[in-house]
Amino acid sequence: MSNAVESWKSEKHPFDVWPDVERHAVEETPMKSIEIADLERMKWYGFFYRKRDSNRYMVRIRVTAGELTADQAREVANIAYECGHGIVDVTTRANLQVQGLQIQHLPQVASRLAAVGLNAKQTGHDNIRNVFAHPFSGLMSDELIDTRKLSHDVTRLFVNSREYSDLPRKLNLCLNGTAAHSSHFWTQDISYLATEVDGDVLFQVLLAGTQGKTPRLAWHLPVLVHPDQVVEVTRSILDLFKAKMPREKRNRTRLRFLVEDIGVGGVLKWLQDDLTFPLQPCPGTPVPASRHDELIGWFPQNDPKLWTMGVSVPLGRMTWRQLEGLSLLSKKWGDGQLRTTHEQGIAVVNIRSGFKEAAATDAASVGLSVHADPFELNTMACTGSQFCNIAVTETKGHMTQLIEKLRKRALKLHGIRIHMSGCPSSCAQHFTADIGLKGVRVRRLLGTREGFDVYLGGGLAGQVHMALPYKLGVDVDQLPTLIEGVAQDFYLKHSSGQTFSAYWRERLQAAEAAKVGDEEYQVPTWLCEMCEYEHNGEDPPVYCPRCSGLRRNFARLEEREPGHADRDATTGSALPDVVREDGYVAAIKFDKLSEGSGVNITLSGHAYALFRVGSEVHCVDSECPHEGAPLAEGEVVDGAVVCPLHSWKFDLCSGCSIAPKGHQIGRYETRIEDGVVYIRPSAPSLTAVASQASGTTS
Repeated sequence: MSNAVESWKSEKHPFDVWPDVERHAVEETPMKSIEIADLERMKWYGFFYRKRDSNRYMVRIRVTAGELTADQAREVANIAYECGHGIVDVTTRANLQVQGLQIQHLPQVASRLAAVGLNAKQTGHDNIRNVFAHPFSGLMSDELIDTRKLSHDVTRLFVNSREYSDLPRKLNLCLNGTAAHSSHFWTQDISYLATEVDGDVLFQVLLAGTQGKTPRLAWHLPVLVHPDQVVEVTRSILDLFKAKMPREKRNRTRLRFLVEDIGVGGVLKWLQDDLTFPLQPCPGTPVPASRHDELIGWFPQNDPKLWTMGVSVPLGRMTWRQLEGLSLLSKKWGDGQLRTTHEQGIAVVNIRSGFKEAAATDAASVGLSVHADPFELNTMACTGSQFCNIAVTETKGHMTQLIEKLRKRALKLHGIRIHMSGCPSSCAQHFTADIGLKGVRVRRLLGTREGFDVYLGGGLAGQVHMALPYKLGVDVDQLPTLIEGVAQDFYLKHSSGQTFSAYWRERLQAAEAAKVGDEEYQVPTWLCEMCEYEHNGEDPPVYCPRCSGLRRNFARLEEREPGHADRDATTGSALPDVVREDGYVAAIKFDKLSEGSGVNITLSGHAYALFRVGSEVHCVDSECPHEGAPLAEGEVVDGAVVCPLHSWKFDLCSGCSIAPKGHQIGRYETRIEDGVVYIRPSAPSLTAVASQASGTTS
């Protein structure tokens, strides 16, 4: 198959893993004895293996449109108390997560959720994630359309569907029925945003936004969709994604890469050919709100006698007792209805005017409040390395300490949002925050420390923007001083009416224009502290291709030792970075290459793999086109290199793929003169080159 994930998906559909889960629960099978592929398939049922948590599991519960009943909330609280660690997290997609389950708990947890009308089906991996709407949909007097029913209709399209549970990658979908659209909607795969046209309420469409390692704001699809067309349009886009998205390279299988390839015009052509009805053109583009959603406090409903109580849940984490308390007070003072929010919060709805104070008092009795200071209002953190397998830093603990330190400094945020993610995946959406913090591990002279890359200027600055890099590898202990400094700089120097993001975007873009050229840029080097493997790239790999260690084992090398050239990380042989008239550059000394093995080098920010075969040296692209594994780590057999991850095989003379066919890699001319290997780092040759010059050339 095209990649390892697609291989195990085709061998056994993930839905078919459930009998194995039930067997493992009865036998209390240790996690290490369960096949990795089956552990991954369990995510189709919403159960995530957590090796960091003493081999326990997490359940991610789907809460469509954020609608939650008191009985459902209480059952989730009971599951957390009886089977987990006693904590419940609200996510940035308005899901609920319970950590700390053991294998024997999983079938009973699934049954208990189903008994109260909840499920965790397809909340992970290559599936459509929780469909969320504005958390107060159906309650607001100024709402254009109640999107709750549409959210459930769309969900029914794919939940339990074998067809739509086999996507190339995950897909995020949401609807908003208000006229104000927060920045959150610009980073979803599909966003339906309500607008009023000639007295009718229709939806504008944003397509293929992403956060993560390659963030991008969504494209505007220039059509208007009637409410009764939403499900069919969604179905058609899913069919397009399945039919046209190549699956060979998993790191390029998100919807945004398909839109990059075929363009918005290609999407429109597919919809025109596939749908049985025409779509109305949309000349204008959606306009983002001027501020973020306010979801904490008291909010009047469309019925003037009823109120919504938005509760502050710092960083989205509650105890089981707090969730149970909200469940009880929602029945006592309301009608037993709650809402989860995409801001990691929760609300109790339909509270009568005369019961507001009593409801707030009951919330306070379990440690929750309808009041929040600017730090609780404006901070967000993902799960972090406490539980998440791929996070490289802790987040909720670091953010809690950061908040306390900033409070002691009497800093006023005044709407400045700070989001902290534990890895490049950006689950806390650090790219669309005023101040975004991305977790990294930094190796310094005194050892390795947890740190954060700092981004500024994301979110709302007239339009929605992605944040720009400001400082890299900042130690956790330095964050309070840095954040205080950038906030005070803004307060002292901004123009009248200028937002924090607009101010810092202007500052950083001006600084970017003054930077040196790309030829002087050096790609960061990441060191696996388990096996000393070095990786060149903007972010560390998901796992080490040499020892299979996880991302958290990688630390960024801040500086090379004097005389240690970037090009030759593995040998330490520094050579002058001079391009000769014939286009060749000195790469490495010939005697530093071992027969039948490879070496990674970097020249002017581009990585290459060099292989010595007899008296010749071959140079090819450093990464396998399949999943980016370093080819220099592969075995050389009969003039071909075998990828260390999934055994793809490439001929070193030509760059042609031997198995599977059709995946050629770039091959670069080399020559050996006076014991030095030279390469021509220009456009790669795509055919074999066999010529002799003044030295040996391959």
